[in-house]
Amino acid sequence: MLTSGGQKQALLLARLLIRKPNVLFLDEPTAALDDVSEKQFIEQLQSWLGNKTLIVATHRRAILELVDRVIVINNGKIVLDGPKEQVLKLSQPKQKIGAE
Repeated sequence: MLTSGGQKQALLLARLLIRKPNVLFLDEPTAALDDVSEKQFIEQLQSWLGNKTLIVATHRRAILELVDRVIVINNGKIVLDGPKEQVLKLSQPKQKIGAE
């Protein structure tokens, strides 16, 4: 059976969540998902997270719904760090955060 990149990624994420980790590290977790699948993933992860810690690297603004704090790294240096709302206000359109 052939699976798409998004299906493979969804399966790997499901396998990870079954393990019920207290800390979750994700690198571009929705990169291979279409918009509908990404929205479903975010909703499911949001309800699953509870008091768990999520550390995520992403360029997709939709994923930021899951976080309270944002750290923007450019060329290996932290250029912005703070509460999500504050960082999003300070970030310039030319920066990658929120660029899709």
